[in-house]
Amino acid sequence: MNVHAKRYTRTAIWLHWITAILMLVMLFQQMFGDNWMRVPIGASLAGWKPSAHASIGILILLLGLARLFWRVANPPPALPVAMPSWQVWASHVTHWMFYALMLGLPVTGMLALVPYGADRLDVDQVSFFGLIPTGFMPDLGTWTGAAHELLTNIAKLLVIVHVLAALKHQFWDRDGLMGRMSPMRKASSKAAYSEQTAPNSSRQ
Repeated sequence: MNVHAKRYTRTAIWLHWITAILMLVMLFQQMFGDNWMRVPIGASLAGWKPSAHASIGILILLLGLARLFWRVANPPPALPVAMPSWQVWASHVTHWMFYALMLGLPVTGMLALVPYGADRLDVDQVSFFGLIPTGFMPDLGTWTGAAHELLTNIAKLLVIVHVLAALKHQFWDRDGLMGRMSPMRKASSKAAYSEQTAPNSSRQ
């Protein structure tokens, strides 16, 4: 029987919340009437918004890689033993989909920038916090933009599902799952309980 701490590590908690805030900014900023990468054909990409979009995206990629490596080296806390098996599966699938999106969204975004910039001016001005130009990927065609938009829509839906599931566990099930990721509580390395895993699978 594997035993894990009841809470995520402090590093995992802060990586989670920093990445979550950045992803929310990227996914939902256009809902407030502004899309940072929506530049008309023939217009310039030299403004701060395209670079901000690219910079935050690459930062999410780096944080996603850090989270992935940290998770492999530090197994997450156990799920409640009483949790139904379908919810265990849903938890595993949701979390690994988030990891895939944290990597896939920035990569498709960088790939999409090259064909996108071909019809606009100053693509070389789009940079990672003014340090490194981001238009260095190969031109694989305009499908990369469609793929980036599709992944964006999937991420929005997944965020909504994730938030609703967290609220359900907090206020309906009252199983304390949200407390495992709260940065306001002090972690206890001694608190542990039996691991709940998906049927016929090992926890990553």
